[in-house]
Amino acid sequence: MSSVPAKKSATAWYDSPLYYDMVYADYTPKETRFIEGIMQRHGPKLTGPMRVLEPACGSGRLLESLSARGHVVHGFDLNKHQIAFAKHRLKEKKLQGRVWRDRLQDFSVPKGAKFDVAHCFVSTFKYIDTEAGALSSLRRMAAVLRPGGLLLIGIHLTDYKNCPPDHERSIGRKPGVRVVSDTWSEPANQKSRTEAMRTRMRITEKGKTRIEETCWDFRTYSPAEVRALLAKVPALKRVAMHDFHYDLESTRKLNLEYSDIIFVLRKS
Repeated sequence: MSSVPAKKSATAWYDSPLYYDMVYADYTPKETRFIEGIMQRHGPKLTGPMRVLEPACGSGRLLESLSARGHVVHGFDLNKHQIAFAKHRLKEKKLQGRVWRDRLQDFSVPKGAKFDVAHCFVSTFKYIDTEAGALSSLRRMAAVLRPGGLLLIGIHLTDYKNCPPDHERSIGRKPGVRVVSDTWSEPANQKSRTEAMRTRMRITEKGKTRIEETCWDFRTYSPAEVRALLAKVPALKRVAMHDFHYDLESTRKLNLEYSDIIFVLRKS
């Protein structure tokens, strides 16, 4: 089996939406059920389809899943390859959805649009590298929610006193294609509030193997730093917390007992 030189950049992972999509495919059913279930528990009463906004929608896997279940979906992402992939998958499945290119910290939505729920999972929010940007993003999300609407944000919390290097592996498969994704994080820098991240995708396809490597910095959040940020957005009230297992029956507290937290925030 032959191999080709590694492709390295700050966006390599996202420039290959098919393989990125394969890595996260197993999460889609769980996340879809979680969004619907959490809306039934904590969201506003609906008389029609659920109107959903997905900031940083990536390859559009959740746009597709939710649209197929009758919901009205809108999503945006910064990466043009992900946006093209998401648009194509909706068109191919003859599903409705609006997708555009935008940034988390200063996005806009179609004039007059209001949503029942907005969701941003798997620590994507941590790409916003400043407090001002994070605050702007939360305020914009709150502004486009209807009263009683929910914002669901997944964040990996940081314990500055105990944050050794970490490694996670995911494997995705399609006929003729195998992707092994390894992600490493370096110890957090509390002063700069950053942690260096690296993902390497080993893609085997048509008898050839190639590597795509992505390096970037995440902004870090301790429980206290999350509390301080949310306190600046009084329109959003914390009503529940879960983890990245997307189990509606398992709730979490805002501490360091469990690091991967999904915040359920309600628009007042």
